[in-house]
Amino acid sequence: MQIWDEIAKELSRSFDSDLNRAILEKIRFKEMQNEKTIVLVAPDPLTSGWFEANYRQMAEALALQLTGKSYTFVVEIAPTQSLYKKTTERVSVASSQAISNNLNPKYTFERFVVGPNNDFAHAAALQVAQHPGTNYNPLFIYGSVALGKTHLIQAIAHYIITHSPEKKVRYVTSEVFANEFIESIAKKNTEHFRSRYRNLDVLIIDDIQFFQGKESTLEEFFHTFNTLLHEKKQVVFACDRPPQHLKNISDRLITRFNSGLTIKIEVPDMETRMAILRSRIEEENLVVPTDVIRYIAEHIDTDIRNLEGALTKLVAYSNLRKKEISLDLAKEVLRDKIQMEVPRNLTVTDIQRAVAKYFNININDLKSERRLENITYARHIAMYLAKEHTNLSLTEIGSLFGGKAHTTVMRSADKIEKMMKTRKKVRREIEDIIALFYEEKSAKKEKEPTAS
Repeated sequence: MQIWDEIAKELSRSFDSDLNRAILEKIRFKEMQNEKTIVLVAPDPLTSGWFEANYRQMAEALALQLTGKSYTFVVEIAPTQSLYKKTTERVSVASSQAISNNLNPKYTFERFVVGPNNDFAHAAALQVAQHPGTNYNPLFIYGSVALGKTHLIQAIAHYIITHSPEKKVRYVTSEVFANEFIESIAKKNTEHFRSRYRNLDVLIIDDIQFFQGKESTLEEFFHTFNTLLHEKKQVVFACDRPPQHLKNISDRLITRFNSGLTIKIEVPDMETRMAILRSRIEEENLVVPTDVIRYIAEHIDTDIRNLEGALTKLVAYSNLRKKEISLDLAKEVLRDKIQMEVPRNLTVTDIQRAVAKYFNININDLKSERRLENITYARHIAMYLAKEHTNLSLTEIGSLFGGKAHTTVMRSADKIEKMMKTRKKVRREIEDIIALFYEEKSAKKEKEPTAS
């Protein structure tokens, strides 16, 4: 399709690397659905996951820019090479309802990893899916971004569509609901819009925080919500905040949100993050060492999407570069996704020791007046880190570098800060040195005696 060809070219220009080009070349256009969805096909879950994590948002923005229309991108996975080559002949096994709802085929209860952070939400969602309209109505799930809210509410839709295909199920984002309502006004067919939504058995709306301030849409939504509740039809919402924190939404609507069951999904703990990664690894028959799994789970602790994205990037890089997955490779590939922890109570001596080790020089050189280029550069780095990661004054830092003036410390730190903005090499060196702090901290933890 011409639109996808143009978008793929733009993506190749924007993500100019052999790795990205190799991945984009694997993605093919399949078909257009409902004039709103562009369906692509990929040969494996890694390619699909990479597109979702790195390209989808930009692809949708480019589609809007090129055509003036909003498109959603969906990437399907071809189970065999022959089907991959003949994408236009592929027959979808998904139900018509699942297709029309643009449900992600991966967002099922079977693929949801349950932990202490989400077990209550999972149990409630499963109960709603098994007995829609009888318990927990409405169901309101909230939490920060990328913690599994969309996965859970789409799992409800998948379950009902599979087990009760006679029920009319509709999953939409608040943006889609609002756009459809505005379009119905423009085309003077609001009755059709109301009939479509008020005759449902299950209505699931994602990201309802975007309803805030949209008065006419909220009024229509309120009456739709009321009608469905009155007729004991199931309503499910996902939001990034609890009902009482929504702004520019009437009290009567907030009261109705709170009339059912409101549940928060928390950030997953370490064990759950590792379980999520292991589930993905097992599902895709990957081989990833335990220390790599722990490394990713330990450093990406607030966002499941980034957690899985880190694994996708690492495995894709390993495959394309023909390198075995290891802890060293993970540290190299995931620099942009993982911010190294700087231990609290870091001292200037700690910094000097790490910098001297990294640049293979003597600690006394950092405190000296020697002006060899490599020593001066290392001294600038050490002063920058001391300024950023200790609570000492510039004068105190200078005294620990052989009695340097506070202005010298300031100039050194400013110089490194400017260099970091323009030179990737400098940023990488800073990250490597910070990694030394982390490794030293981890080594100390391992040596500490455990309670028996």
